[in-house]
Amino acid sequence: MKETVKNILEKYINISCESTIIVGFSGGWDSMCLLDIMNKLSREYGFLLVAAHLNHNWRGKESEAEKERCLAFCEENDITFISDTLAEGMKASELVAREMRYDFFKRCAEEFEADAILTAHTKSDNAETILYRIIKGTGLNGLEGIREVRDLGGFKVIRPILNFSRKDIEEYCIKNELYPNNDSSNVNTKYARNNIRHNIMPAIKLINPNIENSLITLAEIASGNNKVINELMENIEKQITIGNKWLTQNFLILNSAIKQHFIYKLLVKNELEPSFTKIQELINFISENRNSKTGKTLSITNDLWLFVSHKYTYFIHSDNYEKIEEEIKIEGTGEYIIGGKYKVKIEKNNHKPEKYPKAISPEAYADIKDEMFPLTLRSRRNGDIIQPFGMQGKMKLKKYFINKNIPEHDRDKILLLCKDKEVLWAIECGVSEKLRAEDIPQYKLTLEKLNNE
Repeated sequence: MKETVKNILEKYINISCESTIIVGFSGGWDSMCLLDIMNKLSREYGFLLVAAHLNHNWRGKESEAEKERCLAFCEENDITFISDTLAEGMKASELVAREMRYDFFKRCAEEFEADAILTAHTKSDNAETILYRIIKGTGLNGLEGIREVRDLGGFKVIRPILNFSRKDIEEYCIKNELYPNNDSSNVNTKYARNNIRHNIMPAIKLINPNIENSLITLAEIASGNNKVINELMENIEKQITIGNKWLTQNFLILNSAIKQHFIYKLLVKNELEPSFTKIQELINFISENRNSKTGKTLSITNDLWLFVSHKYTYFIHSDNYEKIEEEIKIEGTGEYIIGGKYKVKIEKNNHKPEKYPKAISPEAYADIKDEMFPLTLRSRRNGDIIQPFGMQGKMKLKKYFINKNIPEHDRDKILLLCKDKEVLWAIECGVSEKLRAEDIPQYKLTLEKLNNE
């Protein structure tokens, strides 16, 4: 087993005396086996081995006793030990436990500047996970089961005993005279995975004694098919995407399976549960709003929306709704910074431009009468009006934005150069007729987005 673990680690990291490796250590059979193997490798290579133990605090004195046994094992074997205890009253669910564990592992990895985090998932865990996902409903990606390596905030999480069954683990522990903890909650079948382990899997084994290997084979087939699908999807995505947006009409002519896979990947990318119901909801929303000029939004989470217009479809994050509340007084020529993100420059001009900038340009030429100053630089407010370039009358700014097909979520981000309630320049949108330049424009106006990195 040691050689297998070493070979898997060397696929993903360089093992040396300068390495630091975190092992998630509950003290149970699986993690005891993995930590013992890693301790042997540590003596061989000289890397720093850290055992990270999280007390979920669900079983009172029993949990505390397990922590003490883990500490004793590490002290006896000269292994660095780090632990944390969750607050009392935290919801006792598998999902919460998993999230808290990985958060703890990540904090440990940051503290020790680790090269990798190891968890003791086995072939049996993988088979149970695949079966659990089949029961709950999953796609091809879910059928891949537990992956040998994954990313956790820039750290590699590696599962080096994933090819060994629970029986292999037990034999190793007995042979090496290890005495793991026996977590009483592992036999509580109110938890879905325990129910699968103690009731459902044994029942299936009466039909197929080799069910674990059958499920792992299914995962390998799914993984191979996914590689083919992903390669094809990359070619399709290139045809329908522009940056982080995709062309609505091009998306809708795809066949239903490709549309579903496309949405699936986007949900996963945004760390959302890609259920069939949610995928279909998003596809239906896109179809229903395919002809919207200014676009419609669908709330997905508290800080994520789907935007659909006749032209583009894309996800909007909460920072896209950020409105600049600051207001800057413009006394004349100079550079004005607003919101810490933008610089507006107003400078005298003494030449006739070869070509006037387009309305959507961050530059504009204008005649500004002296009596117009001071002006204000701000974002939109109720009651704002504008006299569009080339028109005699004025209109509400809201209607102006609608006519320009500006999506609702983008309107607060547009900076406005105003005289009281009248907008003279909606930056990167259009100039008012009031600033029409004759012959040689008096001023050149420029918006610059600041790099705050």
